[in-house]
Amino acid sequence: MEFLPDYKWMQVNGRYRPLFRLFCSDRWKFVRKNGVPVECDTAREAVEAAKECVKAILNPKIRSEGMEISPAIPEFLDAEAWSRERAEKQAQQQEETFETVFVKHRPVKVQKLRRRAR
Repeated sequence: MEFLPDYKWMQVNGRYRPLFRLFCSDRWKFVRKNGVPVECDTAREAVEAAKECVKAILNPKIRSEGMEISPAIPEFLDAEAWSRERAEKQAQQQEETFETVFVKHRPVKVQKLRRRAR
């Protein structure tokens, strides 16, 4: 299977339909817009339309989305209180998961005492 984009046109009712294929072993495909084959006035326009279609297939539009680095603080919350709550939740999750709490990027061992039931 050899990659070789090829273009041609086919005359239909006095107009020209662009055709293309990407590989030598592929069948010829019509250039379509909204599921309907495109028709052009001249053979040159048909070949150009086929080239544009192949270019769109090989070079699709790249889309991206930006992500927030830190979570946004809702306006109705106090920023300091929200930060304290968030730090407490994070410390609790770390304690449950690692049995340690990280203070200033240093692990601090949490001791759990078992008490007898009264």
